Amino acid sequence: MPRRKSPSKESSETIAAGGFFMAILIAGVFLTLYLFAASPPWMDYIKGFFGSHFPRGGRTGSQAEGEVVRFMLIVSLLNACIAALLWFLGYKMCQSMVSRPLRRAGSGMLARAGSWVLLIPLTGPAAIFGVLSSLMMVSSGRAQDYPWVLLNLLSPVATIAVLILFFPRPRALDKAFGIIAPDPPEEEQEVEENDPN
Repeated sequence: MPRRKSPSKESSETIAAGGFFMAILIAGVFLTLYLFAASPPWMDYIKGFFGSHFPRGGRTGSQAEGEVVRFMLIVSLLNACIAALLWFLGYKMCQSMVSRPLRRAGSGMLARAGSWVLLIPLTGPAAIFGVLSSLMMVSSGRAQDYPWVLLNLLSPVATIAVLILFFPRPRALDKAFGIIAPDPPEEEQEVEENDPN
């Protein structure tokens, strides 16, 4: 019979994975801000990668600039819509799947720890899209003329802030998920393991 991981080890691994995700987001935000402020010479390598996504063609200077601004505006609006949708879904799911069951069990204080794990897969894609779209615009060299593109970083910054605010202790995470999704009794597990079907 395979040994199961102890709940505290599972919680520690979950927290470590979430911490690693937050570190990646923080690095992406700082890299974008650094490129925006300093424009280092090695930014040309990144520009070559992202530059193919910007409008080109035989337009005059004002027409080409108008297309670039329109492209950046469309990407920014898409980012805002994705972020708003995923944050709304995250809020509703945390409310129904975490907060209500914990309040019914008399442990409303654990709602933050239980919500933390659910928020990562829901707000993460919006945060990553915000970092990538900002990085694409900043590394193209066009964003320095239009600093409003840095508003795309609001989604990753909000995700980082909420994950830091809700950052759980392993015990709190174990208790929260012990109430929300309790482990089946050992007898049921043994029956499932011995059942060939």
